Amino acid sequence: MTKNLFKKELINAAYKESISITHRHMLSIINTILKNEKVFAGQKTIRILDAGCGNGKMLYYLHKFLPLFNTDKQFLIYGYDLTDHGVQQTDYVKKTFAFLYENNPEIEWNDRIKIIKSSDNWPFSNQTFDFVVSNQVLEHVWDHNHFFMEQARVTNVKGFSIHIFPVKEVIIDGHIFLPSVHKLNSWDSIYKKVKFYSGLGLNIIYNREKQIYNYDIDHFSRVWADKIYHFCNYQTFKELSKSAKKNHLCITTRYTFNYYKRKFQEILGLKTDLIYKDQPSSKILFFFLKFISGISIVLYKDQYSSY
Repeated sequence: MTKNLFKKELINAAYKESISITHRHMLSIINTILKNEKVFAGQKTIRILDAGCGNGKMLYYLHKFLPLFNTDKQFLIYGYDLTDHGVQQTDYVKKTFAFLYENNPEIEWNDRIKIIKSSDNWPFSNQTFDFVVSNQVLEHVWDHNHFFMEQARVTNVKGFSIHIFPVKEVIIDGHIFLPSVHKLNSWDSIYKKVKFYSGLGLNIIYNREKQIYNYDIDHFSRVWADKIYHFCNYQTFKELSKSAKKNHLCITTRYTFNYYKRKFQEILGLKTDLIYKDQPSSKILFFFLKFISGISIVLYKDQYSSY
């Protein structure tokens, strides 16, 4: 098999098995950093933490495909999630472990995956990981200063963190797909706006859930007002930058343009390479893109200051 043919088949397999464009985007970013950053050139073992690993699907995806794209390295992937947040279903922990053990029974996932409370420190030693990653997590974090502080603690001095998520500036909330509900501060305001849009027939989530759960508009609006009010905590990019800087983390918007470029290409039915050849980071582009959907941020430690 020629090298090009193997690569094409590998890309096809990675597309087929991923459940989200964000998984393909995360894989591409890590592949790109591993290729471009000299610090990883001779490093054989790469340790990655999936912060807020949820159902374990992205963790499994990275565990399977990172070694195939980076054959000279071994990957040890860990994760943690919370018991007291409410975003996940009540039995999600059991399902996560069942999924991971079914697909990779040779790994002792009980040692790799930790379940903690939101106020706990992360149960990992200092400077353990080369990468800390998360997918659609930062808009649910209640204490971003604590999150970045723990991230900085467990990441190697020359490590990176990668997060894919929407900021508060986004126009359409990605959970209920309505404009601006995530920007409201009172439960009543969220409830009224959800009910208003649902009554107009503009809420695709309501149109779906009323068939499944037999919800009326009022009950549906109360349920989603609870979810958005209690479980979402969107931050502006400026607020996130402040939290990152406070913890000696340099924040960049690298790969956000690549994310949207990939979205556009995939709409056209194109399967693109899972490594990025360029990383444009234009302030003008980012200003507009952050209003549309999710963004990508890459953080690394301030290596020139004393801690």
